Amino acid sequence: PGAGEGDAPVLARGSLIGRYVVLDRLGAGAMGVVYAAFDPELDRKVALKLLQPGLGGGSLSATADARARLVREAQALARLNHPNVVGIFDVGTHDEQVWIAMEFVEGRTLRNWLAPRRTGWREVLEVIRSVARGLSAAHAAGLVHRDVKPDNVMVGDDGRVRVMDFGLARRGAASPGGAT
Repeated sequence: PGAGEGDAPVLARGSLIGRYVVLDRLGAGAMGVVYAAFDPELDRKVALKLLQPGLGGGSLSATADARARLVREAQALARLNHPNVVGIFDVGTHDEQVWIAMEFVEGRTLRNWLAPRRTGWREVLEVIRSVARGLSAAHAAGLVHRDVKPDNVMVGDDGRVRVMDFGLARRGAASPGGAT
């Protein structure tokens, strides 16, 4: 389990987060818990990411920083409109937790996509090219992902590849001397 995963309360099916109806818990990582949810206003399934409670050891400043990072993720992704970057629809708060509503991708992470297959190198190369196109679009928008790994890439059942989880993204290009 990732940092803080045990601290996250599991929301029951049917719980409301803003206008979204929780369907199932999809997983948890260092920064948040992700749920499948339904948007009744637009009649579509979405993914909801909620900031982990008590992130950063529970200090108020660390939690505030984590909330600010999640909001930055939503703002950064909302500026992007690219087929290889997961789309962001909405952001808000629920019981003092920040949440992001984003495109729900039917498919598997790149890690899971690669694991059971004897995938040819050309097919793998095309997936990696799609990841590069998504990252290039993010860079063109002034964002550096900073956490690219197989678990942050979805390969949709439709074959489309999407980069997700920009929680550690920073504005601007990385400088040789340190943080941006």
